[in-house]
Amino acid sequence: KWPTRREELKMRSLGFAEVAIVVKDVARSAEFYVDLLGYTEAHFDTYTPPAGSRIIQVGPDHFLGLWEPGIWSSDYLDGSYGDYFGKNVGQAHLVMAIAQDEVQPLADRLTEAGLPIAGPMPHGDGSLHLYVSDPDGHAIEFWGK
Repeated sequence: KWPTRREELKMRSLGFAEVAIVVKDVARSAEFYVDLLGYTEAHFDTYTPPAGSRIIQVGPDHFLGLWEPGIWSSDYLDGSYGDYFGKNVGQAHLVMAIAQDEVQPLADRLTEAGLPIAGPMPHGDGSLHLYVSDPDGHAIEFWGK
C-alpha cells in the first residue's frame, strides 16, 4: 500500500504532454489526424522525429506521438516493456477534449468521410461525446467541453 501523504504531495499537474501510440503506417495515420480531424503536425526547433514517426499537436502543449513498429526506442525502458511497446501495434482509447460546439461538425465530417461513428451522445454532465476508430483501430473519444 502506498503511504498517504496527500498534504505533502500537492503536485501542480499540467495534464498529459504526449500520448504515444504504435501505428502500422505513419503517413496514413498522420493524414487521419491532420487532414480529417484537423490537428496539426508539430515542428520543433531542436528535435526532428525519426523517419517512421510523426508528432501531432492536439492542444497548446499536448501531443500525440505516432510511431511505426520498431522505430520507437528508449534508453529508459529496456527489457520486455520497451521492446513490446516499440514493436507492436496495440490498442488505446484516446479521449480528446474539444469545444462542445465542434462535436457535431466533427461528426458530420467523419460521416462524410465514410467512417462509422457513435454519437454525438450526451453524458451525465451535459457534455457531448463522439466515438470513432483511427485507421489502426485505436478508439478515439471526443469529449465536448
